[in-house]
Amino acid sequence: MRPSLEVAAPRAEEAPASRAFLLWSTAGVFAAHLALWLWVSWSRGLAFTDLLNRWDSNHYSTIIRDGYSGTLWAFFPLYPMAVRAFASVLGVERVQVLGAVLSSAAFLGFAVLVARAREREDLPEGLVPRTRLGWLFFLLAPASYVFHSHHTESLFLLLSALALFSGASRRPGWAGVFAGLCVLTRNQGAFVVAATALLAASREEGGARRLRALLIVGALGALGALSFLAFEYLASGSPLAFLQAQSGWHRADSVAAVFKTFVFGNPWQSTRSPYLLRYAVFWLLLIGTFLLARRQPALGLYSGLSLGVMLLQGEVANVFRFGTVVFPLFFFLGDRCARRPVWFQGAVLVALFALNLATARGYAVGRWAY
Repeated sequence: MRPSLEVAAPRAEEAPASRAFLLWSTAGVFAAHLALWLWVSWSRGLAFTDLLNRWDSNHYSTIIRDGYSGTLWAFFPLYPMAVRAFASVLGVERVQVLGAVLSSAAFLGFAVLVARAREREDLPEGLVPRTRLGWLFFLLAPASYVFHSHHTESLFLLLSALALFSGASRRPGWAGVFAGLCVLTRNQGAFVVAATALLAASREEGGARRLRALLIVGALGALGALSFLAFEYLASGSPLAFLQAQSGWHRADSVAAVFKTFVFGNPWQSTRSPYLLRYAVFWLLLIGTFLLARRQPALGLYSGLSLGVMLLQGEVANVFRFGTVVFPLFFFLGDRCARRPVWFQGAVLVALFALNLATARGYAVGRWAY
């Protein structure tokens, strides 16, 4: 008897993440968040436009309407200045609504970019999702509501993806430009510069070409940093206004305080259940970062720096938000999870979706959701 030549069809989670799947799953998750927020708005008697102004969203709105002042200098300028420009041209007064629309559009651009890049076979592992579960891990990250609300994450996500994809495609000039723009968007932009420079260099052949790619990305990234400092100086009189604005924040003032973070040794840390959950997520992401770094050092560096910077505050209460934009880590973890038994995949997806909805609801009702 001839051996069968039939190949078993991949499970749904293992199937390639097609463009249609990326876009329809995104629409589904965004619609679920919108329905949840409309319910919270109706059941609690809250204006939907006020709901969109929670936490940092309100700070961005203030910057857009009234400009920078006081502690607002802690927020990077590219996102609020872009929303202000659109609001001025379109005559929009409710800038939080416009910000949500622009963030959704930026995320759609990211999804299309990933869908196109996924068709390539030469990109490093983790840079695109190779399975549906890889995409769902990212889309259901705890704080993914920030991708369609009045936050800077979608803009940063799109720029960081363009930087990393350009670096991996041997286009160090464009990679440096996009990485430099990331520096104007979030403090994680500096980590994008470092990761993109290393990734661009690793894709070249020969020492001279590698050094050239490293220097081009590094120089353009440094130009972005200088532009940020120049903006701070011209607008506030101090190039370090963003650091001065953070003077009242909790901060690990010693190496010991950094390590105390892991054992709840700093006095401002909380051991209530919502924060314990964040520590559990932090450790899971840290383990994933270690595994990713073994396969793709540049992407592992980006993930590691994004997690490590939180330790400078002596707590990891922002892990949902800081981790959400590190898309290579979630793609990598999701693709790895797709190799596990079906029951395990299902349990993980249910847990992710439940946490995702709980975080989105927390943002709507004014509980800490970052």
